[in-house]
Amino acid sequence: MPAIGQSHRRNPLRFISVASALILAGGLLRASSTVLPHDVLLTAKRAASDANYRNDQAALRGAVAAFASLAADEQLRPRALYWAAWTEWMLAASQQQDNQAAAAVASLESAVARLTRLIELQPDDADAHALLAFVSVAIATAERPRWKELAPGISAHRRRALELAPANPRVVMLDAMMIFYAPPQAGGSQTKGVARWLEALQLLAAERPGDATAPDWGRTLAEGWLANLYLTMTPPHDAEARDMAAKALRERPDFWYVATQVMPRIHSP
Repeated sequence: MPAIGQSHRRNPLRFISVASALILAGGLLRASSTVLPHDVLLTAKRAASDANYRNDQAALRGAVAAFASLAADEQLRPRALYWAAWTEWMLAASQQQDNQAAAAVASLESAVARLTRLIELQPDDADAHALLAFVSVAIATAERPRWKELAPGISAHRRRALELAPANPRVVMLDAMMIFYAPPQAGGSQTKGVARWLEALQLLAAERPGDATAPDWGRTLAEGWLANLYLTMTPPHDAEARDMAAKALRERPDFWYVATQVMPRIHSP
């Protein structure tokens, strides 16, 4: 998660077969009526999530291509735009860690374009507003001189998301991030930010989306990212970070970021 310090290093394992399968799925979608667009989207969604945990840039790009293949489907277009943007956000984190700064910003800008289009289609989509704020923060973090330019939009999308869905866990997570990193004079507080993050985790644990294509990411990712927040606190909260990181790894043993970037920074008791 670029906005809160998640970073990735290039993984030597390349899950090319996954990416190729997704691109093939897009081709089959055009060639055969037996492959349903809905199934292509769900396959890409699962592959994007797995690729992010494993830090696999090739598979992330394959997932973006699969989502893009659904852009012409009027019914699925909003979901395809959302998941393509989410995947590009995750891809940008990997590119940043890989010292591909320009490529990371390009991925983020592409995500912004998709989310802007999505909000044009669905102005009251709280998840779209929240994700656009997340992505915009990532751009501002990568290119510090752009904070002044991007800050009004970040604030507007954060505020709109909270108005539309105050109990949406991804909206609450965004709010928590902003509180954690904001300076005290702007209402920021590490302690309050963590408390708000824990609230998001409770909401994620209780979430039961009725639509498999809907935004539903967050629980295990949020645990891993919270472990990083605990280490970012002054002073670092090593015990809490250890517990949260262990929980995330129990759920996803392949959570590369937690295993290689968070755990080594936790001091032994």
